[in-house]
Amino acid sequence: MMICGSFRHVSASEREQGLDPVPPALSSQDLSYCLKVQRQTIMRCRVSFLVIFSITLLSLAMPAFPATAPSTYSGYTGTDPKPIPSPPPVLGPMNSILTDPTFGSRILRVTDSKTAGGASLISEDAGYFRTWNADSTAIKLMTTTGKSWWVEFDPVNFKVGDGSSRPTLHQLNFNYKWEWSAVDPDVLYFLNGNQLSKYSKSTEVVTHLGGPPSGEPVTYHVAVVGQDSWVCSAAGAGAQGTYTKLFCLNPNSPSQSKFIDIANRTINGISQVDSNWPTGQKIGIHSIFGSAGGTWLGIIFHGQSWGKGVAVLNLATNSWSLATGVLHQSGHPCLGHGRYVNGSGSTNGKDSRGAILRDPDHLMDSSRQKFLMQPELTIGWHDAEHSSWFNASTNPDAPILFSRYNITKPPSPLPWYGEIIMAATDGSNTVWRFAHNHNGGGSFYGQSFAQISNDGRWALFSSYWDGTLGASTNSDSGMSTRLDTFIVELVPAERSLNERVK
Repeated sequence: MMICGSFRHVSASEREQGLDPVPPALSSQDLSYCLKVQRQTIMRCRVSFLVIFSITLLSLAMPAFPATAPSTYSGYTGTDPKPIPSPPPVLGPMNSILTDPTFGSRILRVTDSKTAGGASLISEDAGYFRTWNADSTAIKLMTTTGKSWWVEFDPVNFKVGDGSSRPTLHQLNFNYKWEWSAVDPDVLYFLNGNQLSKYSKSTEVVTHLGGPPSGEPVTYHVAVVGQDSWVCSAAGAGAQGTYTKLFCLNPNSPSQSKFIDIANRTINGISQVDSNWPTGQKIGIHSIFGSAGGTWLGIIFHGQSWGKGVAVLNLATNSWSLATGVLHQSGHPCLGHGRYVNGSGSTNGKDSRGAILRDPDHLMDSSRQKFLMQPELTIGWHDAEHSSWFNASTNPDAPILFSRYNITKPPSPLPWYGEIIMAATDGSNTVWRFAHNHNGGGSFYGQSFAQISNDGRWALFSSYWDGTLGASTNSDSGMSTRLDTFIVELVPAERSLNERVK
């Protein structure tokens, strides 16, 4: 057998001792074979080096989960009015990327008229629901009529699914009011009759966690609290605005649960004496939502005896805090990590733009409140907002995402009107502006709900794109034209490194 190896260096002393090996004579055929082997060896070494080098660069470009969400952004911070482009930018198919013509952010089209038979698809119908999985590699999609899917997201290449114009969506055959786990990228929690259950997208295994001891159904929507500290839902008979019970369990130890009866003032059948317990002759739960970190559950009531029905329950202490009064109580809320925010409008109450931070355990303590996103001039109440703060799970001081939607046309263009923005929480009043969301259509579902990822790099949002997306399927969203889902890139600084890696 021919052996082709490299010759080692032989010292002078070895030669003197006759230790200098003399290689056997090689034929031309043998010599050709040996040269071929050497070339293949060199090529394998080069390939191995490139693979190791690429993996090293990827590890630098994609930090290990969880990545800490940024405290600042590079988006535009000017406060000059920016008219909404009309007509809106022309869109390509699903997985095409456009650049916002005003603010320069990249926007990925996630769905189009050929997705799911042309149905209108949104990510959710509020900003305080978790639509991103724990490490920003999968998202939620749903119709407004009861169907839902999940689909992969590639944060390096800024694509969904396999990156083609027709990626596969993974349809789920259970209640569409589910939420992703805050800590496990594979897990989501869903309503399952009289049980809260979890589903693994990698194994497709369903695990039943538990339900109310009364056997009553879990209903309305799942709310994941903190880092999967609790998973909650409304419970019992009723409809949105009339539910009077809550059920929560610890998914890490499901035998630990709380069955909360608002009308009878009990938790697990034990009477409660909290002076802030929610009351009202026809009190009913309208919505619930979990905090990004900690153990707070936000609840909005109807038929309440105080303010506008805003309440927070600390599940660690079983204590309530109520937002009483009317001033600065408007706007949609969300919970970060140790703080609560609602779109209160301006400090003087004369403009819809603005928000207020509160302590979730002391909602009405003015010494713990802070106004943010305040306009330079107060013009009037022309818009509203949906907020999302899941990036606070990795950075309690992270800015808050707002997607503002139009109500009435202002006398002239206004800053932040119809925009996707981030508001600083440090008292600087800084607002970063990323894109126009092209909301509208005269329907609740046209409000361009947006949700931020845990790492603060991406925001999902839905839009009717100023009515240019074609006719809807049986007016499934209550609108004559379709809705689609998009992702706006919030941290473009990552792009150059990722492109170099590719």
